[in-house]
Amino acid sequence: MKWLVGIIILMLLIVSVRFRKLAGFLVLLGIVVGFLLWQYQDYEKNKSKNRISPSELVLKNITFKPSNSHYEMTGRIINNSQTFTLNGVQLKITAKECANNNDCIIILEKNEYVYVHIPPKQARDFRKEVSFYSNQVIEGKLVWNYSVGFAESE
Repeated sequence: MKWLVGIIILMLLIVSVRFRKLAGFLVLLGIVVGFLLWQYQDYEKNKSKNRISPSELVLKNITFKPSNSHYEMTGRIINNSQTFTLNGVQLKITAKECANNNDCIIILEKNEYVYVHIPPKQARDFRKEVSFYSNQVIEGKLVWNYSVGFAESE
């Protein structure tokens, strides 16, 4: 049945000038509508990242504990926004290996996304696994730094 419809459309494209114009118009209309929908989705995605500023979030009691082949980051996130619910946070995590003479070298720089649902003026605990790029041998003391890249909201 589908191949019959395809053959009929193909014959109409070959024979009918008006059908070719209609088909061309519909293809062009589909491209324009698709482009507008794509732009609207991109706009909404960027808008959700700008509702809660990183300064409205407080990270407390952040710890990094070794666990098998990765580290487990735990802590609490406080959403100080007055109106928006937090859906997730992009964290920039840096680990430095420091020798006894405080000579440090960065061995990990990574962006990690934490999925968390926090209504306005509330807090939630979170846990995130942070993996190194390979099985690195840590010779000195690890010093961890973290910052909020952006926050996504509803």
